[in-house]
Amino acid sequence: MPTKNELRKKIRYISVSVLTAPVGQILLFLFFVVLDLSAFASNVLAVTISTIPNYLLNRLWVWKRVRNHSFRNEILPYWVIAFLGLALSTCFVLIANSEWNHWIAINMANATGYTILWIAKYFILDRYIFSEAE
Repeated sequence: MPTKNELRKKIRYISVSVLTAPVGQILLFLFFVVLDLSAFASNVLAVTISTIPNYLLNRLWVWKRVRNHSFRNEILPYWVIAFLGLALSTCFVLIANSEWNHWIAINMANATGYTILWIAKYFILDRYIFSEAE
């Protein structure tokens, strides 16, 4: 059974996703519909931009890390995970674009790709990237 602190951390992690996922979805919509960029370019830009607040909120609020950022131990692995999600969501986005070419399908494909990795990401962040033991 998880402790109160572990449960709070999981709730904060969910909250960060609830806060930052719409940022990525809005950016994806703006790039794809408003700026008329390709589905691929729109997805890459949306993921790249939305990963920044997601990393900062997870680091500071969920895992309470306030010391200097470690490029090797935190930033690089975080971006590797983000770009694994980008690769998966891009595959989904390209398939959705070829089938439906509609912004709702593109956004749903993007969200599906990230949802698949979301739980695994929590455990990787908790156990390896932001773990208490350094």
